[in-house]
Amino acid sequence: MRRLRALPLFLVALIVLGQAAPVLASGAPAADPAHASPAQLGPTVVVVVLDGCPAGSLDFLPDGAFLGAAGRDCDCGDGQGIGCADSSCLSTVVRTVFPSSTAAGHAAVFTGSYPEENGVTGKEYLLDDGSPGRFSSPGVLERPTLFEAARAAGYGTAMMSAKKNVRLMLSGAADVSVGAEEAPDWILSAAGPPPDESEQYADFAGWHVKLDLWVLSTVRAYLESNYAPALIGVNLGSPDKCGHRYGPAPAGETAAAIAAMSEGLEALAATLDATRAGNWCLIVTADHGMTQVDKGITVLDIIDEVAESTGSEITATLDGGVLYVWAEGEAQYELAKALAGTEGVAEVIGPGGPEGSEGADCPDCPDCPDGAKDQKDQARRAQLRIRHPRTAPLIAVVQPGYMFIESPLFMDYTRGSHGTADLDSDVLVPLIICGPEARSGKAQQLLSAAHSVTDIYGIAMDLLNSPPN
Repeated sequence: MRRLRALPLFLVALIVLGQAAPVLASGAPAADPAHASPAQLGPTVVVVVLDGCPAGSLDFLPDGAFLGAAGRDCDCGDGQGIGCADSSCLSTVVRTVFPSSTAAGHAAVFTGSYPEENGVTGKEYLLDDGSPGRFSSPGVLERPTLFEAARAAGYGTAMMSAKKNVRLMLSGAADVSVGAEEAPDWILSAAGPPPDESEQYADFAGWHVKLDLWVLSTVRAYLESNYAPALIGVNLGSPDKCGHRYGPAPAGETAAAIAAMSEGLEALAATLDATRAGNWCLIVTADHGMTQVDKGITVLDIIDEVAESTGSEITATLDGGVLYVWAEGEAQYELAKALAGTEGVAEVIGPGGPEGSEGADCPDCPDCPDGAKDQKDQARRAQLRIRHPRTAPLIAVVQPGYMFIESPLFMDYTRGSHGTADLDSDVLVPLIICGPEARSGKAQQLLSAAHSVTDIYGIAMDLLNSPPN
């Protein structure tokens, strides 16, 4: 038999959001401008994740767009694609982690570590009872977050997210936690309620844009409530939602969503400057990119056939460009062979041999000599930095233009996917620093040294530790 967990995107769009963890702060932080001014306090750093926004998407923003200006690097002669130091923003391109997906990408950004270190290894992992579980609580993280580090340094902390599971995973050390399903009364009083979920049935793209703009309004409400320095995390989901449904930019709905986020972030920057002039920094990045797809790989029949022929139980999770499989022995071997011979599959990664066996040469085939395939798989897992007990023993990755699906009907409403390790459109994402710090040599140096989303943690901490301007 096989057990499968993969939720179609159209169902995701229609599911009513459930109850979230209790908000950690019931009242607004006190504002006391008579006793402190923004210039006297430490910096506020806001880290915004544009969910599912590949670096190339910013090229399709209209002239004059806030993020577009940041993404169009001027010629500074540095040869590294970094924006000019006299601009209000600096920008570069960095690489996300594998799998190039929401949970793993956010964990990497906010812990500064790879899946093998932070424990967030994909879409799901096996619980003690053998069933798949989501990465949707702080307990799944095995490395401290930016929020924990900022709180320990005396900063306020807040997490505002369009995606519930992202918020739940990252809010363990957030003084304020905000989502459409749960928000403090003082936030709702200032920002108003989130958009009515029923509206998404008639206007899928428009509703997700409205939700993101509401999330940004809650960030502004937080900033306007006090002058205290803070670390704020933000997830904006409309680029991902629209990218899956309509395809990545230049698809009209997706490009419009990113343009709306650019406008919303420009308004956020204005609020930061109004409430803590000279002492703020806005960091914008993405957890993963998005790739155009037009072909689906229906793997359920393959899994069922192997499970039946071997009399085994196989648990699998589909996540766009990646298939995670928990199988053992003969079932694992037979399924790896079947997947390797399936059209559209780029690679199949097995569990590998003992740690330390990396480096053996092995041809790209399922019938390598004894031990060589294990060594090759172990080397690949080491390269991808996914060696962790939660990582599925069998992982399949698609070729460009393909995705794993449950049913051919899925392709009727899906034009974009992600998850792979090597497609630039999946793994290359923007990294932008805006604000007063963007004009400093320190910010230029930090950005020039950044190559991975895992570097953002260190950048944020360096900026938080900067003396007030």
